[in-house]
Amino acid sequence: MGRWADLDSDEHRLPEGFTRVGYDADSQTYTYQDSSGRTWEGEEGNRYGQLHPVGSRREPSAEEISAHNARLKEGNKESVRMMLPFALLVLVFMLLLFKFINGGAGADDKVQVHCAESYTAYEIRKGDTCWGVAKAYGLGVDDLLELKGNEGVDCDKLGVGQQVCVPEV
Repeated sequence: MGRWADLDSDEHRLPEGFTRVGYDADSQTYTYQDSSGRTWEGEEGNRYGQLHPVGSRREPSAEEISAHNARLKEGNKESVRMMLPFALLVLVFMLLLFKFINGGAGADDKVQVHCAESYTAYEIRKGDTCWGVAKAYGLGVDDLLELKGNEGVDCDKLGVGQQVCVPEV
């Protein structure tokens, strides 16, 4: 038995001889029956309030319709206001996720070398080695690595797109 079992009954709220006989979830209306067998309905969305005989519901006035629409619009604003922080969190998470996933794909990720005067940057291509680059410019591997700007070059980990300094031709 529930904590508020005494509130499950409408006996103390209804007029004498009325009992609740049903609820229509589609129209959100409660249905009641009086002692003579006539059927009554409550207002849409209300559990308590004014009862109408079934089939004789009055049409709402223009003021009631506009007030109802204003309440709905205000409720929608409140819903959006409550969901906005969560939407922003999802957006930030998605941006960080895309940045993390595409972090290595950008062309701006190349390390720029600063070569000394009379030297230029050479971009490593597929198949290049330190020995091949040095030989093409008439240098030894040790001479290539000693040039200003090549201090961090590791010949064992030479990557495509990496830049090294070489003499201008």
